[in-house]
Amino acid sequence: MRGVRFGLLFATVLVSGSAFAGDLGRVSDRVAAVVNDEVITLSEVYELGGDYVEEAVTGGGESMRHSAEHAVLERLIERKLVEQQITNLHLDVTEVELDKAIDEVSRRNGMDRDQVRAAVEQQGMDWDTFRAEQKEQLRELKFQRSVLQPRVTITDDELRDAYMRAGGSLGGEVATLQGIMVAVPAGADTAKLESVRARAREAMVKVDGGVPFAEVSAAYDEGPTKASGGEMGEFQRGQLVPALDTPVFAAEVNKAFIVELPTALFVFRVTKRHKVDTGLEEVRGKLTDAIFQTRMQEEQKRWYEQARRAAVVRVLLPGGDGRGPHDTGTPPAP
Repeated sequence: MRGVRFGLLFATVLVSGSAFAGDLGRVSDRVAAVVNDEVITLSEVYELGGDYVEEAVTGGGESMRHSAEHAVLERLIERKLVEQQITNLHLDVTEVELDKAIDEVSRRNGMDRDQVRAAVEQQGMDWDTFRAEQKEQLRELKFQRSVLQPRVTITDDELRDAYMRAGGSLGGEVATLQGIMVAVPAGADTAKLESVRARAREAMVKVDGGVPFAEVSAAYDEGPTKASGGEMGEFQRGQLVPALDTPVFAAEVNKAFIVELPTALFVFRVTKRHKVDTGLEEVRGKLTDAIFQTRMQEEQKRWYEQARRAAVVRVLLPGGDGRGPHDTGTPPAP
């Protein structure tokens, strides 16, 4: 959804099939694969990757359909194996954990939970479905932490080598930011949206006119930053969602500006911007994170290859190379 960052927990995501969901009724449903006695249907293939399949057919003809279906199916098989491992390890997510995660999403996007809910529903998703998806992502995150993360180690020598290869390019900018949020009501018509824009412009004019930011925040702010007088603190480039990060780091210092998102307008002012030191110790955390993410992707691929070999997977779709149904994997030891 635009303006709100919800982390995807796996590196490989083919497509979102939501735009194709209306065509699912045209798919003659049948079993596409069986993974350790659990079924994946053809409709699930098209729900996840219908757009991807149809684009492949459009670009390469009907002969590309089977190979595209298999590419999506392989992703679903991976998901199924992860889900089974999550269940086996009892990696449950409590309602308290789920609420905390959603509140963190809200905070990072300068919204409260009601505004996130409005944004979700504006995108055509009901709140219960959104919560279920977030819960599944948290379960997958627990899988990563419990199964994959213990396999990853990063030594000081590796960090120094990576730092030298980067040639000092790991530094970045830090902006000290003030902000005021003016909410867009759910279902706002054009007239109401113009009213919200006018209110945001009015706040911006007052800020640029010399009215103390805290005073303007007290009068106009409808978000969580009102409690701090609009003071948001320091943000390093890339820390904010892209819709906010780009204008913040392009803005003139001490000049108010407006960023419009679907659920709110933000009046921002950057009070200071400076470069961070690029010494190894100063970028150790950033460099460690970058190496860690690469290693996690490698470990996930390695884990999947091992799990795939150990699982009983029967693929019932015609093969991408024109062959018929086939089996992979071997039965687990009794």
